Amino acid sequence: MLLSMNRNVLLLLVFFCCCHAQMQVIRSKTEALQFIAKQRYRYNAKAEELQAIVQDLVLQPLLYSTQQLVSETALKDQAYVTNESPTEKSKTTSETGKLSEEITKMTVTNLTVKPMIVTNITMETTMMTATNTAMKAKTMTISSEITEKPASQCLVDLETFQSDILVEEHYAQMMLDSFGKLPPGILQGNILWLGLYDQCLKQSREVNDHQANFTAQYCVVSLIKDNNPQPILNVGVCVPDSCNSADLMELLNINNESNITVSVMCHKEFDYSSGAIACLTLLAFLGCLILVGTAIESFNKYKEFEIENEGFERLASKNQSILTDNEQIKTIPLNGPIVSGKNNGFFIQFLLCFSLLNNGSKILKAKQGEISLGALNGFRVLSLWWVILGHSYGFGVALLANPTKIVDVLSRFTFQAVGNATFSVDSFFFLSGLLVTYLTLNYLRNNNGKLNWVMFYVHRYLRLTPVYMLVIFIFTTLTPYFATGPLYSYIFDPNPAPGVDTQITLCQDYWWTNLLYINNLYPQPIQKQCLDWGWYLANDMQFFIISPFIIYLLYHYFFAGIAAWCILLLTCFSSLIGETIKHDVTTEFFPEDPTQIYFVGDAIYVQPWTRISTYLVGMAVGYILYKYRGRVRMSLFVTLLGWVTATVTGLAVVYGLYGNFHGNHLSKAGTVVYITLCRFAWAIAVAWVVFACTTGYGGPVNSLLSWSAWVPLARISYCAYLLHPIIMFVFSYSLPTTVYFSDFLMVYFFLGHLVISYAGAFVLSVCAEAPFMALEKLLLKRDKSV
Repeated sequence: MLLSMNRNVLLLLVFFCCCHAQMQVIRSKTEALQFIAKQRYRYNAKAEELQAIVQDLVLQPLLYSTQQLVSETALKDQAYVTNESPTEKSKTTSETGKLSEEITKMTVTNLTVKPMIVTNITMETTMMTATNTAMKAKTMTISSEITEKPASQCLVDLETFQSDILVEEHYAQMMLDSFGKLPPGILQGNILWLGLYDQCLKQSREVNDHQANFTAQYCVVSLIKDNNPQPILNVGVCVPDSCNSADLMELLNINNESNITVSVMCHKEFDYSSGAIACLTLLAFLGCLILVGTAIESFNKYKEFEIENEGFERLASKNQSILTDNEQIKTIPLNGPIVSGKNNGFFIQFLLCFSLLNNGSKILKAKQGEISLGALNGFRVLSLWWVILGHSYGFGVALLANPTKIVDVLSRFTFQAVGNATFSVDSFFFLSGLLVTYLTLNYLRNNNGKLNWVMFYVHRYLRLTPVYMLVIFIFTTLTPYFATGPLYSYIFDPNPAPGVDTQITLCQDYWWTNLLYINNLYPQPIQKQCLDWGWYLANDMQFFIISPFIIYLLYHYFFAGIAAWCILLLTCFSSLIGETIKHDVTTEFFPEDPTQIYFVGDAIYVQPWTRISTYLVGMAVGYILYKYRGRVRMSLFVTLLGWVTATVTGLAVVYGLYGNFHGNHLSKAGTVVYITLCRFAWAIAVAWVVFACTTGYGGPVNSLLSWSAWVPLARISYCAYLLHPIIMFVFSYSLPTTVYFSDFLMVYFFLGHLVISYAGAFVLSVCAEAPFMALEKLLLKRDKSV
């Protein structure tokens, strides 16, 4: 017989017995790394401690708040009529308390109740055994006077679900089996206990017993302590779709006088918003332009091929006199003019800007211009691979079943290159400063020192912004429809609960900061930014804006240019020293004081005045190559010394913090020196590699970096940078359950992210980036670029 508990208590009891859980929703690489760092200071939770928390903070409030629950939902007068005597009733109450006390000792995987088995859970109508814990059931009859306010449909369906479990309805068994359960690996930080998301959503009640039928929906229940953003206990649950988040929170927060609150997020299916429809319309229009432009280009190729064949036929004809050289050159179309080239109308040229054949051939062409620096292509591609490698580990932490394993991995000497992948961004700053200086100075020399500086800025803005805004538009409006998963609809919810920010709402609110390239300055912190990896583009644009002042001075007034360069460098160093001391910034990934700021935090990581040093080094190398390329002569000793110095410097920067993981911490002064000079030193090491390769002293390194296969990959690097975090987001949060960390798994993830990112980048580049560049050239009549 069932214990005299009110409706839904048995269901909730089974739920919490099955589902002791702990989860942290991590939405970015930064949050993932911060979470791991905080785990160092949290107690090592044992299974018994987690069960005690469930007992004290969940089961006790739920079991003793029954009367309030019933009175608030449907019952005015509560009269429990049972076949028990007062003594038996008292005994039952005692047994209930004993049950709630012993539930904390329950092991879910050994939970048995006969004769029905559901994931090692067996039920019997007269007895429930839970790790040798017996519960005598009594028949409960509730006699009550119903108020005018009907019971909520959620409670009615929950009671129906509870009853169907006892009578072994298949859908109810499958829903129960979909609940999150106690997994192994608690001490390794197993914090995501998601259950079976896909199985839950496939269930529905289809029983003809005069009870309301319903479908199942998946939710994640979180226990939050002291309004801490990190939930302490969470679990995936499968409930009737009549229960929304508010119903479940009301149900689980009854008589909760502790500092624990319950939060619930349920799976959502989104209707297409007006923004999504607008984005699809834009993409469809772009697709039509691509089809028309490609068709025109194909027609042109066919006509050219036909004309060439006609020429060969004339030469081979026995009745045709021998043509002179001049006559052979003058070929006349057979069936009308060819609609290609600059002699055609503006509209035809406009459509040809979208031709897949034309744009694809430009991207895949391995040939470069005369003044190009071939080694930079390999450097650019390898640096982006380094970025993607670092992000693969950072984003992958979000859904690991053993995230604390990363702590051990980070302490490996061989892993320092991955842990310090942030220096790959400094390589991009260096390359950007080098190219803008080198190309602009060459342009000035070829044009007698004249340059339209307004168009200098306009070209840069139009080169970067259209495809950037298109990616933001697609991400903001269409990402919610790309996939599904236990956390997917929460992470990409375009209409979350008040006060909750998601990746989508952040872009809805702050996309304009990306358009103006000020998103590294506002909003703060970086987790509040739209496409938070766009901070690099904001810094790069800000550096580009000030670069003409230095370039102009270097070209016309060399020493004034050097003075301006030195002032900016000293300003950067001063800012780094001041910020490091002010915020007590540390180089320790897991500092002993958890309030300390890691040196890749917002205080110094995304600010332009603390990151410009590598850009300035690039400008210096660009000027040197402009002045002395082709005229540099170095002895073997100087060449070897340069390579050794650069190698030692680079390795010292990347591997210099290895001792932090093994008790050899930097002093305060050493920390300030490292943070101030590490990125500048890395740029110096990179500068030698580029200088040696472009002046003929690179040897096999230059052969590798100048490989022609890098050229097409380098052309789509910008699109790959924009897309790869989105691909990682969608993949990670569409996983139905957690994954167990291993080195081979992460390598597999990295290679998958790499290939898919470049495949998507090629599509985006050939369909959007290249057409926009061609349109800019057509509209502004720009034949030469800086």
